[in-house]
Amino acid sequence: MSMFLEKFTAYGADVEGVMDRFMEDEDLLMMCLDQFVADDEIAQLEECMGKEDYKQAFEVAHALKGVTGNLGLTPLFQATCILVESLRHGNYDNVDEELAAVVQKREEFVKAYENMK
Repeated sequence: MSMFLEKFTAYGADVEGVMDRFMEDEDLLMMCLDQFVADDEIAQLEECMGKEDYKQAFEVAHALKGVTGNLGLTPLFQATCILVESLRHGNYDNVDEELAAVVQKREEFVKAYENMK
């Protein structure tokens, strides 16, 4: 296992699943992770949530859930799942805290990823 994959595993990533989806192409995975870090869906999600546009927030969060799942970013994926389900069911009581958890998990991943390369 490469040093990158060891660090990715230590972060909590689903390395086995993501490497299967990426046909064991570590370079492709890193390209996709670079793109994920460069894109900032979180800003769009925060904007929707700030406007209480929960329908659009659901769409953005749902897309984020898919991306994080495909990239094996388990801690961020799990936090995003909680927010998605609240938005899906119209339960807005805790969405601010759930969004904060998503933001925190993304920041944790970005910081960890900088140390993986």
